[in-house]
Amino acid sequence: MDSTQVNYENSATREYLDVIREHVIRPLESTTVAESCFAAAMLIFGAMDGLGRLIHPDDHAGAGVRFKAFLPRLGAHYQTCSSELWKLRNSLSHSAMNVACFMSKIEDARGKHLESVRGYLFIHTKRLLEDFKNAFHQLEQEMRTCTVLLQRAESRLERADIAPAPWRYETVYATPPGPISFVQEKKTT
Repeated sequence: MDSTQVNYENSATREYLDVIREHVIRPLESTTVAESCFAAAMLIFGAMDGLGRLIHPDDHAGAGVRFKAFLPRLGAHYQTCSSELWKLRNSLSHSAMNVACFMSKIEDARGKHLESVRGYLFIHTKRLLEDFKNAFHQLEQEMRTCTVLLQRAESRLERADIAPAPWRYETVYATPPGPISFVQEKKTT
């Protein structure tokens, strides 16, 4: 695809960012999901993984490299504790346990964000969300103006459809995996 033909408004990248806005940012702003520090961190870290994959210059960079490369977008102070944040991301994602840090959403704890406490990182999840939202909005603006970045993201996404579930006419209730037509990351080989 010729990069001059990519239009952000009609792009798979815009659709992908809309999904993050709808399924990560909005629930953390306006539902009780934000009451769980664990859930908030998992959603934000998952979104960071996906965004990092779209924008990292190296198509073959691993998840850890992409995650750590995305962290400075949240603020310089995130880069100084990138290893601890990567350990936390892995702990939450792979074992569903927080064995890497203290977490809080209480306003009085906001000033402790990213401090080391007894050898553990302190994460204020509402501050993490604010920093992520700022990085997300900045990245969205970059996608609108930087054709190289938009083209890179487009090359890593594809449109896909979910086949109707075989039980769709029965009284089986399940949360669907997403809209019928959606944008997903391309599978790497």
